[in-house]
Amino acid sequence: MSKLKKLGKGLDDISHLFLSSPKADSFTEQDKHDDAKKDAPAKNICLIGDNADFRDSFLVINLSLALARLGMKIAVVDMDEGLPCVNFLLGREGMNADKNESNEWIKKGPLGIELIGLNRTRMQQVSSSQYPAELLSRLQKIEDNADLILLSISQKNFTQRYSFFNDVIREFLLLVPPEKNKMLAAYKIIKTIFSYSPRAKIGTIITDIDHMYEVEAVYHKMAAAAGKFLDKELYKYGFLFKIKQEVDSTANIASFYDADLTACISNIAQIIVLRLNIGEAQASSPSMFRKIIADVKITG
Repeated sequence: MSKLKKLGKGLDDISHLFLSSPKADSFTEQDKHDDAKKDAPAKNICLIGDNADFRDSFLVINLSLALARLGMKIAVVDMDEGLPCVNFLLGREGMNADKNESNEWIKKGPLGIELIGLNRTRMQQVSSSQYPAELLSRLQKIEDNADLILLSISQKNFTQRYSFFNDVIREFLLLVPPEKNKMLAAYKIIKTIFSYSPRAKIGTIITDIDHMYEVEAVYHKMAAAAGKFLDKELYKYGFLFKIKQEVDSTANIASFYDADLTACISNIAQIIVLRLNIGEAQASSPSMFRKIIADVKITG
């Protein structure tokens, strides 16, 4: 009863929105194989933003830079239409999503970060491309060398393409603002992930907070809902204060600095490294890029 009080009145009336589908209780042979390697270091992590805007890009890029400063070899895969994350870091309109030359898909960022634009438009082009072997070779080299591949995608695009993440990604970071509607939208993403990947691990980053009490309040509501209706645990990776200045889509990331946000992002980066054992010996796993491109060919 105490959990219900924390979640607010009327939760039982909308419990159908929270309950997991029967599919979440079934495990494939791949799930069993993954369970045997459950303590293996993470290679890929998917960061799901509130929406495809430059505030999410602000976090992804700064988090990538913070991880790189900790000595990690990082690759960032921007999977949103318009490629806001990559363009934001480059400080320009950036890579044209309509181009299909492989050298326009991969850029080098600061601190050795690899930037990869792989949105829906480009993945569809791969299926009819004349150079899939060349592109896959470059992507595979990046994948082999990286300590961590951080995929950036908005909730909207993730919902449309969650099947691409099966089998190759088990770690997710979800941005959750305090607004009730956005919390419900975030919970639907959590339910979707667990429905298709029962062994997934989902961490939360509480964003756009004005006061510190919001951090625990939002996390406890999300964790209580996941525990009650899905019998799953959520992990806490930290929080972000509201960005105090407007983020210009054509601005360079180096032009922004906020001491509070910098401290928040540094803390999140350290939690990621410690919790996911990044930098340690990697267990063998299916190639993420091969899986994604194979799925495009099958469904395209």
